[in-house]
Amino acid sequence: MDKIELKTERWDEGAPIGNGKIGSIVYGSNPIKITVDRTDLWDLRPNEVTLEKGFNYANLVRLSTSGITEDWKERERLFEDIFMGKPYPSKITAGRIELFFTPRLEDARYVLDTSSAIVKIYDGDELIAEVFSDYITLVGAVKLYRKASVKIHVPTYLSFASENGSGIGDKDVGVTLGYPKAEIKTDGDFKWYEQKTHTDYSFGIVTKNVGDEIYYTLATTDDDKDYVSFAKNALDAAAEIGFDKLFVAHKRSWQRCNKKSSVKTGDKLLDDTYKKSWYLFRCCSRKGCYPMPLQGVWTADNDSLPPWKGDYHHDTNTELSYQSYLAANRIDEGVSFVEYLWKLRPAFKKFAKEFFGVKGILIPSCSTLDGKPMGGWAQYSLSPTMTIWAAQSFDDYYEYTADEKFLKTRAYPFFKEVGSAIKGILKERDGKLYLPLSSSPEIFDNEPKAYLTPNSNFDLSLLIYLYKTLVKYAGILGEPTDEYKEILSKFDDIAIDEDGVIMLDKTQRLPETHRHFSHLMCLYPLRLIPYDTDEHKRVYNATIAHLESLGTGYWVGFSFPMAAQIYALSGRGNSAYEKLTQFAKGFVGENGFHLNGDYKYYGYTWFHYRPFTLESLYAFCDALHLLLIDGFGGEIKLFSALPDEWKEREIEIKNIRVRGGLSVSAKTKNGIITKLCVKSPTDKTVTINGAAYSLKKGEKDRKAHV
Repeated sequence: MDKIELKTERWDEGAPIGNGKIGSIVYGSNPIKITVDRTDLWDLRPNEVTLEKGFNYANLVRLSTSGITEDWKERERLFEDIFMGKPYPSKITAGRIELFFTPRLEDARYVLDTSSAIVKIYDGDELIAEVFSDYITLVGAVKLYRKASVKIHVPTYLSFASENGSGIGDKDVGVTLGYPKAEIKTDGDFKWYEQKTHTDYSFGIVTKNVGDEIYYTLATTDDDKDYVSFAKNALDAAAEIGFDKLFVAHKRSWQRCNKKSSVKTGDKLLDDTYKKSWYLFRCCSRKGCYPMPLQGVWTADNDSLPPWKGDYHHDTNTELSYQSYLAANRIDEGVSFVEYLWKLRPAFKKFAKEFFGVKGILIPSCSTLDGKPMGGWAQYSLSPTMTIWAAQSFDDYYEYTADEKFLKTRAYPFFKEVGSAIKGILKERDGKLYLPLSSSPEIFDNEPKAYLTPNSNFDLSLLIYLYKTLVKYAGILGEPTDEYKEILSKFDDIAIDEDGVIMLDKTQRLPETHRHFSHLMCLYPLRLIPYDTDEHKRVYNATIAHLESLGTGYWVGFSFPMAAQIYALSGRGNSAYEKLTQFAKGFVGENGFHLNGDYKYYGYTWFHYRPFTLESLYAFCDALHLLLIDGFGGEIKLFSALPDEWKEREIEIKNIRVRGGLSVSAKTKNGIITKLCVKSPTDKTVTINGAAYSLKKGEKDRKAHV
């Protein structure tokens, strides 16, 4: 699958390339279009409403619980309408480079080589150009094999309206960012534009044309006050090396990354989707750069602002985006998320103090690049427990790397600050602790009934997980645990009805099909209820049966791998396989992009829209991992949830990580594990499929029966 052939006039079906900082999509014909974007290109002007005195949690609680219609309208004005009330703050795009070939193209097509992240452009069978986004120098490079002229397209930055507030509708309401018109400038080999904004922030695309080679980059005043000169120097340096030599080093870097891990199931659709996902991940994420927001390093090339303003959504999206990189051994790429959260602690402390009135760390669920609130449906966009879900990334990093220094200097301090903030919000009644407001995103949307009987199972699961983790960390580090244990003792049990069905809250089940499985956090990813005892198995069975009875009508792309995760945990390999197949078939484009709705009209859901996001791909990867290996609870389970169709095949995993810092490579066929290699960071004993193995630091080769 290393080579993907694409032929399209649509940007979201084009060939994506990226180096973790700057991304491009190559598509179209007459001209060929090369988008230019970077993750940190934002208009960070605050929405004035977020600066109002009434924008705080106490007021949100008051307006949400009064039962007065006018109060609810004021609540919507203060906390929800602001998301679409102004086009800023928002992720923005820089536009594109356009190549006009002479003679004109008759049959433009693209071949994307994901093994080396390069796009070859053909006119029929004739190679006319190559494009890559260099991983070493962080500039884009084009080599022409047919004469072409270069133009730069500057976006108009229109904002679009939609009924659901996502900004994914197609009705132009004429709202723009209001920037002054950018002028295209030339100086010898260089061509560029300078886009001024309403602040001191400016940016522009800069190109350098040297013979049959074109170099390009996107620079901002964050790079240098004189960002044009900064960009010119970078392009001069790249041009001095030349296209061919740049590509040699770039390709070598990608080849090293491709060897970090692999999964082979023998199912072409799933294997290809897995490989495409990790290709896109490296394009979008790297150590030392910003983590990927909703669309990574690519923003819609349609002159408009991106869906949901391209923000950092912490009510599922960022968590799923960084859910499986540790297992896939892509640490250098994925660590950017915990680095980002750690770096923004001052902003999160300020938000906790100013909005919630507490000390510690809390994260706006819909947040800007610099960690400020953007508004949105308040039930989740301003929910304090979303912070706990984001904080799980620190816990995962520690568990999968066994890095004791990280535990002491990063994970525990972060969790401690979150625990302090949450403690300040909790209210006690009849010896039990409750949140003033409780919900289960995004169930019941933004209706008053979205506020559930506290605590919802979603909130309760995260609260229990938070303080259980603090007990664990404090115990390891020799710190006091009494306070955390006392808080834990004051939470209710997860609400489960007499049939064993996990509920929304104490009073109701999930009443209808819904895209989010937020009420099932206790199953996954928190794993508060493992699939072990007869009672726990009854809960899984009853809850899954109830979920299936509601159908998939209001599911979106990420719902399918999330269902597959739960199926895999309960040993339902066939059901997990079905959902992963439906996802890959119905919601993933040929280029690997996840397009949210059932845009091919297979009948999987009632949503047929196609806004592009990335998070679902990594929920897919995580679910596929769970079918093949699971290291939760101190025991490694290998190939324990295979679908029937795979059991006679040769299935292989290479360098897949599990908890405890272990790296596992294994093969199985016909129920026999024919190869087993386990790498451990320390001497330890591990249990694999019920058998105990003593490991020394390094690798041990073993054979075992499933």
